Amino acid sequence: MQNRIFSVDNPKAAKAQSFGWLNGIHYMAPARLAGVGNLCGNASPGCINLCLGEHSGAAVYYPSVIQSRIAKARRFMKQRKAYMRDMWRAIRAAMRQAVKSALKLCIRPNGSTDIAWESIRDESGATMMETFPDIQFTDYTKSFKRALAHAQGKIPANYHLTFSHSEVNEAQCVQILQAGGNVAVVFAKAFPETWNGFPTINGDEHDLRHLDPRGVVVALSPKGNKAKRDTSGFVVR
Repeated sequence: MQNRIFSVDNPKAAKAQSFGWLNGIHYMAPARLAGVGNLCGNASPGCINLCLGEHSGAAVYYPSVIQSRIAKARRFMKQRKAYMRDMWRAIRAAMRQAVKSALKLCIRPNGSTDIAWESIRDESGATMMETFPDIQFTDYTKSFKRALAHAQGKIPANYHLTFSHSEVNEAQCVQILQAGGNVAVVFAKAFPETWNGFPTINGDEHDLRHLDPRGVVVALSPKGNKAKRDTSGFVVR
């Protein structure tokens, strides 16, 4: 099932159900693709070039998917209040679906963007995490500031952030790990047991990053043909 805002049945989201969760992922056009500003303010060149939201899965095979993500990004930027009302409705619909399916609900607001949702407020002045305090939210981010704040317990308790490695931020990755945060790293070949001295876990098993132990490297395989061929350093070889 897909609704207007969240995807809950793509391969990434569907894996969550075997772990007892309904995983709703919110996809919009990444970076500057929609022409309404930069929705991935900390993205590196390698990240933009390989973005899953544009260069893998349904986005590759169905042009309508990209057009839908562009339309959502433009509406989010130009009609923010109305869009957020629709997001809240979609979350409530996902809550009902989760109850019906006897699953817990996890929402990933940034399926292909990097927006600081803990700072985005609706018409009442509340954030998504405040409006839905019993819902688990999770995201990847390339914002060192946000990832460090999460590691230090300064992000809402129901919003889990995993820092994402790129070709330009390895030193920051180590700092996040040292602070007790987690870092996602894409490896071209078999996952190593450790990276920079920190243990790795298999991040391909599911997208429920809030279930991960603290201070680990979330190992991911490259998704999409461009990522598999990458030599920029974004994918570790």
